Amino acid sequence: MWDRTADVLFHNLGTKLISAVIAIVLWVIVLGSRSVEVTKEVPLEIITASDVVTANEVPEKIAFRLSGPKAFLRAIVDRREEPIRVNLAGSKPNLVTYRFFSDNIRVPPGVKVLSITPTAILIKLEYLKKREVPLRVELRGLPPEGYRIAATEAQPAMVRLKGPESKVEGISEVATVPIDITGLTETKVFDANLQIDKSNVVVDGALPKVRVQIEPVSANFRIRNVDVRVLTNLKATVEEKTVTVLVRAEPADLKSLDRSQVFAVVDLRGKSKGKYKETPRVNLPARVGLVKVIPDKVSVDLN
Repeated sequence: MWDRTADVLFHNLGTKLISAVIAIVLWVIVLGSRSVEVTKEVPLEIITASDVVTANEVPEKIAFRLSGPKAFLRAIVDRREEPIRVNLAGSKPNLVTYRFFSDNIRVPPGVKVLSITPTAILIKLEYLKKREVPLRVELRGLPPEGYRIAATEAQPAMVRLKGPESKVEGISEVATVPIDITGLTETKVFDANLQIDKSNVVVDGALPKVRVQIEPVSANFRIRNVDVRVLTNLKATVEEKTVTVLVRAEPADLKSLDRSQVFAVVDLRGKSKGKYKETPRVNLPARVGLVKVIPDKVSVDLN
């Protein structure tokens, strides 16, 4: 057994000694080289119970000022750090002070921690609160001449918030980031971003959408003899087989208009036999705005 161990230890002994000497010399050179200073930021993670949240601003990262050989510090700066985890999972609503120390970061021999910023943080814990508040739509700009805002609708009209109890209770409504409707000539649905001024308060669920309905205020063209189509499973007799449509459009758009895209629809699917007087829905290209239908109602007999 000893013979086998000796063979392993003394095999290529000269090469091993040279390698060891070179490693020691390099280590001494590195340690003896000029020291430099760098700042290394380490992520901070606060762990709380599911019904408790932080109610104040805490830093996302802790900064460590380090001094040591340049080769060591370069490796530390390039290293991906695990976060400093402050475990408050067992804590109830309270004020907690947490201090940071040099052992919160891993450094090799020869590297010193000069300073930590911040050295301590105050963490305010509160119970988690959920609440629904109205959504206020903010718009910026105006449609072009000849168009107006007919309606603005938030979908949904109420927004569910969650966050620290004291901050959620202080919110009576939430406004959208202003939605730019400059030059808008047709109805459009926007994804709404929200202005929430309270820290640590977020939307609980999907962000709402806002539907801005734009309609022309006056007509500059008239389209005659627009076919009326009835959607039904029964036999339909229409008294007004065509209608006249007043629209607002650019001359170039109307000139290139495909008449097959323009028709009026009366949807009576699911209706039983009888006489109906309905407002037709007019199908138009996107850049052509509906102003009025003449007549505004059509008579349909289902039998």
